[in-house]
Amino acid sequence: MEVLSRRDFLKLTASSAAVLSVPVLRPAPFSPRPFFSWNRFPVYLHFGKSAGALTDEEVEFVARACDFVCLEKGHGKDRFGSTEKGIAFDARRLKAANPNIKVLFYWNAFLNYPIYDACQTVKRHPEWLFRDSGGEAIYKEGRLEQYNLLNGEFRRWWASMAGKAVREYGCDGIFMDAVNQAKRPVWMNRGWGKGSEHLLTEAVIDMMERANREMGADALLIYNGLRSSDQTGQTTGGEYLPYADGAKVEHFTAFASKAPKSISADIDAISEAARSGKIVIVKGWPDPDFTWLNKEKMRLGPAKLAAEAREKIVFSLACFLIAARENCYFCYSWGYRELHGSLLAYPQLQIPPGRPKGDAEKTGLVYTRSFENVDVWVDLAKRKANIQWRHDT
Repeated sequence: MEVLSRRDFLKLTASSAAVLSVPVLRPAPFSPRPFFSWNRFPVYLHFGKSAGALTDEEVEFVARACDFVCLEKGHGKDRFGSTEKGIAFDARRLKAANPNIKVLFYWNAFLNYPIYDACQTVKRHPEWLFRDSGGEAIYKEGRLEQYNLLNGEFRRWWASMAGKAVREYGCDGIFMDAVNQAKRPVWMNRGWGKGSEHLLTEAVIDMMERANREMGADALLIYNGLRSSDQTGQTTGGEYLPYADGAKVEHFTAFASKAPKSISADIDAISEAARSGKIVIVKGWPDPDFTWLNKEKMRLGPAKLAAEAREKIVFSLACFLIAARENCYFCYSWGYRELHGSLLAYPQLQIPPGRPKGDAEKTGLVYTRSFENVDVWVDLAKRKANIQWRHDT
């Protein structure tokens, strides 16, 4: 694929309606893993469209933008009535448009979102819900049911749904969300009991092993995730890597992982996980305040949000390039729905970085790294970065 000239790059950057021009690859020999090449920017998309199925234009965009996508909870539910039906419908269309694409089915490990056909089964099993010592259900944010991960029957059923995602819904595996949420201190205090964290870890590992058996050897299990914290600067979640094909770093450079020491810890975790042969998905954000939760920001309107997101991609993208190894993928948006920037063309993601010339060099909190087509510089303390494309074509 040709590298964009700087003139064409600037034209794309200035346009709020830039159209992706990355070619769809011809069918490659089967591999359970998504296609990876340094000669194409490794893009992953993660979103759901509640209102209905993707339009033909949206299917074409996704098929050309990447070979790796997760369709979120609630996708297509307003048309089809459930997440399962919506994902199955568009998974088939995406695979017809791009035979190489790998589609993940969103399947939460702890939260019972009432937008799945599968929820009807949960209703018949009240013992599958997380409860306090008095037997009262414990809800997230006062409304959302949570699973009793220590119930073996629940774990078997949960894994069987992962198998259905592959066999019946046409997906290539699951995105296993919220693997660490059950171990939050608030839930340990209210329900599980302090000191039982190891039981929850063992339960999640059991769910993973069962799901892998149900889905089969050619399916993917990606979990969320590897996550650092501004309070500790340590990245957690690595205990599950041996049981999965890969993991997601969801809050890269934002939320509780925005401090320099947290970003540095995540860079190390990304590199180490990829070095061990795992797939690593890195979810970048425009900046810590530019998320779908910022209601004032969301009032700017689609055109202004798109322009600002294109301008602000540089920092998180540069941090990704500092960390990335083979089988690392970059995801960028300000939320989880189709209107949160997932279906925008970002000019920087159309230019292949080329193979890395080596690992990043680090001086304090300043990183540099060179690829065949690009030089990258990042100062975490100042939250500044530069991506310099090295030649025109």
